Amino acid sequence: MSTLKIGHAARQYPEVRNIIGCVEGASYHLCRDYYSLLRRFGPLLGVDQSSDGFFDQQFQFRDFGLNRVDCLHLFNGINYSRTPWVATYETLIPRFRHVLTNHTSDTEKVRSSETTKRALSLLASDQCKGLVALSDSARQIQGRFLGHFPEFKDPIERKTVVLHPPQKPLVDAEVELTFPHEESGVMTFMLVGHHFFRKGGEEIVDALAEIRRRGNANLRLVIVSRLQPDAYASSSDAEDVARIKALIYGNGEWIEHHEALSPEDVLEKMQTCDVGLLPSYAETYGYSVLEFQACGRPVITTNVRAFPEINSDDRGWLIPVDKQEIGGEAYFRTDQDRATLSAAIRAGLINAFEDILANPRQIREKGGRALTHILSHHNHKEFGQSLEALYRRG
Repeated sequence: MSTLKIGHAARQYPEVRNIIGCVEGASYHLCRDYYSLLRRFGPLLGVDQSSDGFFDQQFQFRDFGLNRVDCLHLFNGINYSRTPWVATYETLIPRFRHVLTNHTSDTEKVRSSETTKRALSLLASDQCKGLVALSDSARQIQGRFLGHFPEFKDPIERKTVVLHPPQKPLVDAEVELTFPHEESGVMTFMLVGHHFFRKGGEEIVDALAEIRRRGNANLRLVIVSRLQPDAYASSSDAEDVARIKALIYGNGEWIEHHEALSPEDVLEKMQTCDVGLLPSYAETYGYSVLEFQACGRPVITTNVRAFPEINSDDRGWLIPVDKQEIGGEAYFRTDQDRATLSAAIRAGLINAFEDILANPRQIREKGGRALTHILSHHNHKEFGQSLEALYRRG
């Protein structure tokens, strides 16, 4: 077979994780286009960066066929050129602002949008060779959205597949796992993610502080985060950041905080902990869960979005929260919703921490099953073969 030339529109983490280098033997090419130039030079020409149009341009691609590739693979993007293409999406597509804002609350506004219908016609066209949903949660949300567009629903869904991101094991599966607490007697937990509050960071610190007040002092917390506030799900602000920084710096004997580490250092640090943490309010996927599991570390998560697809009480801990039936998104739109969700996360964390401290042997058992799940369900070679089959349709 001929060597495939695959085009991609960016080199951000989603592209690195799901596109670039995933097909063995293929060559990958960064493709510039009309919309990337608009976003680059628009602000210099006085374009309003807060406008819906400027936001939407990051999910649009038009290169007039100037990039000579066999197939384009976009992340959350729509291709307006004639080159055969594939798109991976994390929640729904097209990911335009008016779609994200109105797809459940004002469906008529979305249904009447010519911009949306044009994007959907391109997704349904023969030039689009496949759609890759990052999770079944995303496929469900997309399916509900497409219900508003019956003229496009069937052709788009026929070409949609669910492909969970690949993940290579980060420890030798043939060698017995080691856990720091078995040597030191101190249990180490770890959270990775700059959107600290959306990822349940505040609840983690509060829950572990409560466990310590109850007399269990043999624990540590490692945080890798810039402690950014989150206006989307947790509705945190600068005052919340100041409070949590004071808590962290006032408890330096058991909390280790890094604003940032290199990807390599993060993975190395994961292997020095016992249990990973990602009890998020909202999360389109949760790559760090896979990375913890690839280190043989079980993870505590909520049961929202894709988490039940990659985590379970058999190989980790799932904190149950009230959530939507389709797609599994938690309720966090109102102050009361957020307060209820926060309380559920905090209570679930305390229960999980107490369970772990009472029976630490389960860390090894669950960690082993987590690593086995990575090997069987996130195989890099099988993922690449599935992508290649989509590309060669072009």
